[in-house]
Amino acid sequence: MQKIRVAAVQPQAFWGPEEHKNLDRAVAYVNEAVQAGAHLITFSEGYPGPSHGPLDDSGGPIAVMCDLARKHRVHIAASDLEPNPEIRDTYYLTLKLIAPTGDILANYKRTQPDHMYLNEYLHGGRMHVLPGNEIMVVPTDLGNIGLQICSELFVPEIARIQMLKGAEIIISPVNGQHSKTRPRLAETWRCVARARAAENLCYVIVTQNIFREGAQGVGIIAGPEEAIAASHDPGVIVGDLDMERLRWFRTRYYEPEFFEEPNEAKPITRCRPGQIHDRRPEMYGLLVQPQEDAFNYTYYKDGLEAWRKEYEKVRERPRPRLLGG
Repeated sequence: MQKIRVAAVQPQAFWGPEEHKNLDRAVAYVNEAVQAGAHLITFSEGYPGPSHGPLDDSGGPIAVMCDLARKHRVHIAASDLEPNPEIRDTYYLTLKLIAPTGDILANYKRTQPDHMYLNEYLHGGRMHVLPGNEIMVVPTDLGNIGLQICSELFVPEIARIQMLKGAEIIISPVNGQHSKTRPRLAETWRCVARARAAENLCYVIVTQNIFREGAQGVGIIAGPEEAIAASHDPGVIVGDLDMERLRWFRTRYYEPEFFEEPNEAKPITRCRPGQIHDRRPEMYGLLVQPQEDAFNYTYYKDGLEAWRKEYEKVRERPRPRLLGG
């Protein structure tokens, strides 16, 4: 398939005790996306859930998404919060990629979760979202799809590893503000999405929950050349991914044809061809050296209250200590 139609859902979402209402709305969004001809439908973080309302282990909303994927023969990326059966009061935040057969192709567990106070805010008081241990890329008939969640997109190493594993599309759903708080990050999110797409010659899909009337969403379908579609408003954002053009850029460097005047047969290009091959891995060893001020995502092994030391540690180190000389 050379062109893929994506329907990225940026929902007007219900919060907390009313979260269960998201399911009916999610079904309507899927129907709208199917009518628009979508091959891939993506949802925001924790949607359709459950994520911040009452949790159960029935898997109800995800099961409904599996049925809809099978019925309409589409791929769906949906998210929820799963209780961790091994440690009480801990959870995994997941992004599930569902095949047109209705099967779950991948259940990605966020590898770099938010920290405790933000988890508490976003997930109905649940502070301890534990890390998964796999940076994931899923082969599909649409292309190779990398799965991330929210601020993992701000970690360029994750997207770079996904590119090295073959990712052509990265899905990175975002949560949202359910009350008026200080951060206003919509344009920063879009900047980061475009940067990851340009750096890695891939497509990046980002949407978020809109819980409050009048709040701005971050929704964007970014390509390496430009933003294909974007919206601050709730609804379905539709864009077409040109996989043939993407693969063409991945199999070129700057060559004489790029220095010719553009014409109908050879149009303008807006990204650096071959960028994913412009690398010197032998110089990047510092990236995998221990970093004293890095957040310890396995704090829970010393007890759930050990997270407090991580906050104290970073306050003692207002900037990373110089490494490597």
